[in-house]
Amino acid sequence: MLNGQARIGAGIGVVLALAALAGCGDAPKGTGPALPYQPQAKEDNPKMLVKTSLGEIKIELFEDAAPNTVANFIVLAERGYYDKLVFHRIIPNFCIQGGCPEGTGKGNPGYFIPDEFTENPHKNEYGTLAMANAGPNTNGSQFFFNINKGVGGNRALDGKHTVFGKVLEGQDVLEKLAAVKTTGDKPVDPPKILGIQTLNKRSHTYEVYTKLPVPKPEEPAAKTGESKTGASKSEAKSAEAKTEAKTEAKTEAKTEAKTEAKTEAKTEAAKTE
Repeated sequence: MLNGQARIGAGIGVVLALAALAGCGDAPKGTGPALPYQPQAKEDNPKMLVKTSLGEIKIELFEDAAPNTVANFIVLAERGYYDKLVFHRIIPNFCIQGGCPEGTGKGNPGYFIPDEFTENPHKNEYGTLAMANAGPNTNGSQFFFNINKGVGGNRALDGKHTVFGKVLEGQDVLEKLAAVKTTGDKPVDPPKILGIQTLNKRSHTYEVYTKLPVPKPEEPAAKTGESKTGASKSEAKSAEAKTEAKTEAKTEAKTEAKTEAKTEAKTEAAKTE
């Protein structure tokens, strides 16, 4: 069963047991001097405005490179799915992660979408937006901003996390988010996603290809109870059927007895006459 914590990292293992184990290790170190960030937008790519409690971030989505991931993000955003969710994981010079409905890193929208690497030239460099997951093809709703300014950024994550967008405006907001007080990688007072607004998108309908729904944890005790309850109902129905059959038989017997009695009485009366 896959129901583990969706997180990003260089080495990710998925344990198929009661929960999937996802790990990220430490943020990259010694990656060199900061690189200048000069985003250049493609005119017809979708643009979104991520409104946070610390400011607004304008992003561009790479629809040609990751069409299904982009569709998923747009559909969830326009449904209001991300409204009031938090950035539950923040590591300076590494990542800012959010989009978990539970605020723990374990939540998902109830389905998975596949990775999109084959035709995707984009890398996990500073200012890009990528999907968090618990292993191959377990993308849901969680995403993260790459904030490693070093040469190459978080390139160790390439081939593990689908890059589907980049920041156009709001790098200062990224800095504010990265600077919040944390305990480990968990913010003490998590910044919120107030909403994600669509600024522009292409004219076609955005539909999401999903994999099988996320399996729910098994509950042996509950299932046993349901099984017993089902058996009891079956037995009760059987008993009711038997009772009805007996009642019908008795009614028929009485009716026949009365009919026979009346017939005999009429016959005797006829003889007497």
